[in-house]
Amino acid sequence: MLPFVQKVKKYIDKHKLIEEGERLLLACSGGADSVALVRVLYELQKEYACEIAIVHTDHQLRGEESEEDMRFVEQLAETLRIPFYGTKIEVPNRVSIEGGNVQVICREERYAYFERIMEKHKYQKLVLGHHAVDQIETVVMSLVRGTLASSITGIPMRRSFSVGEIIRPFLCVTKDEILDYIQLLHQNFRHDPSNDKHTYTRNRIRHKVVPFLVEENSHVSDKIQSFVEKQQQDDALLKVMAKEKFEQLVTINSNGNFFLDTMRFSEVPSALQRRVVLLLLNYLYNESEILLNDRLVESILSVCNECEGNMEIHLPNGFLLVRHYNTVQFTSSFHESPLPGEIVIQEDYWHDIGAGFSIYLTSNLNGNISNEKWFVQLENNSLPLFIRQKEEGDRIQVKGMSSPKKVSRLFIDEKVSAEDRRVWPLLVNQNNDILAVIGLRYEKRFSKEYQGQNYVIYLKQN
Repeated sequence: MLPFVQKVKKYIDKHKLIEEGERLLLACSGGADSVALVRVLYELQKEYACEIAIVHTDHQLRGEESEEDMRFVEQLAETLRIPFYGTKIEVPNRVSIEGGNVQVICREERYAYFERIMEKHKYQKLVLGHHAVDQIETVVMSLVRGTLASSITGIPMRRSFSVGEIIRPFLCVTKDEILDYIQLLHQNFRHDPSNDKHTYTRNRIRHKVVPFLVEENSHVSDKIQSFVEKQQQDDALLKVMAKEKFEQLVTINSNGNFFLDTMRFSEVPSALQRRVVLLLLNYLYNESEILLNDRLVESILSVCNECEGNMEIHLPNGFLLVRHYNTVQFTSSFHESPLPGEIVIQEDYWHDIGAGFSIYLTSNLNGNISNEKWFVQLENNSLPLFIRQKEEGDRIQVKGMSSPKKVSRLFIDEKVSAEDRRVWPLLVNQNNDILAVIGLRYEKRFSKEYQGQNYVIYLKQN
């Protein structure tokens, strides 16, 4: 067994990437990395008593060259007597219709095909040829671009995919080691000229930054891989702890809205706070890809660490965060109670006036209705009374104050949520003077005791 193969096998065994008797699907583009992957696992298949097959996709972006890539990979499979699955992906058509990032579309279509093959033919693991230098590039890109993640975890050696897993047994070897192995086998491979272009960030890092790092430390790939593995171990533990905190801090109502107690959240270490928020967003968006950026997540964290006042943050795809003092609600839409509009208050009749209140106005002072009761003097020119919602500049003259109080300030003082303020019922007279902010404050002519007034108002909460 060649030293290169031994090194890969040692890495596989250390992390238990392959179990005896498994069915492995090897993604092969025809390039040096994936061809070397095929040759290594072809040699190791007896060691693990596993079955291997090759899968290839033609993105149809390079015309005849792409077709030759597929023919090359298919011929490799025939030579090694390995099952082969290949297809042409309609990337150009999709790009012309939808637009968007070509690389993202290629990846989506490629992995969708891999998943179909795994499910149909019952392969348990998809094996990819990412190597140690790919890991360096990924870490550097994460540092340069920034990342939503709470730590730099790089390319994982394994992750869930389709009916099984994706594994990457080449993360322990460098590109130079791969090329040396291929040359030793006298094995041909295909070259994709797009990898030489400096159009893509990864290519610029590969050709400019990585050589500088290797010059500084020839073992930089080992150092970064060791760093990444430790980060991944720490991250796995913190994710478990974040899940526990999430279950303690977050509640979900029947409408699928999430509620977070900011007072308890603020006591959580910051290392877990970010993970709890990201976990919550994953649930909110059903784990679909979300268009969030680091600045937005920091804004969410800031709102969740405050307990005073009200705040709203509009999230992507119509989602909304609403904080009302020490409660934060994450919702797919802003659920308002229907606005009742302007309601004319008829005497001796119960009116549902919104926000959970009903009102009854009567001149029968001897009635005995067992609800909240207010006596009030009403002149004929002030009738009829109306119910409406708050308007800009509304003020109410309450007992004990020399000047009218702003209704907006009253809502703040009484800690009325931004949602409830929109629909809270105000009782006004014919002249649009505010007589009451129902359930909160009443104009100075209202009294709990009878003092010769001519009307009584009853209130109840529904």
